[in-house]
Amino acid sequence: MLGDIATTSLVLLAFIAMFVFISQIISRKNLKKRKEYFEDLHTNLKPGKTVMLTDGIYGKIVTLGEDTAIINVAKDVNIKVSRYSISEIIK
Repeated sequence: MLGDIATTSLVLLAFIAMFVFISQIISRKNLKKRKEYFEDLHTNLKPGKTVMLTDGIYGKIVTLGEDTAIINVAKDVNIKVSRYSISEIIK
């Protein structure tokens, strides 16, 4: 009886360990892709490009600083945002 419980527990622990291992591999691949995407995005930011911010606001870059950007979202409406809140360059 006790041997059956131990065997079942070991099999269950092996499945859990395999699941954790596989999920870590998948997670690392996704993080690497995201990191490359955002590095490429931030090197291609230039004034005049239309961008989308993380909260869904669209606008055109007016000026870029080291950590901030001025985005024109409507006629005569500029907002200062973190450069890292830009999630996509719209073509």
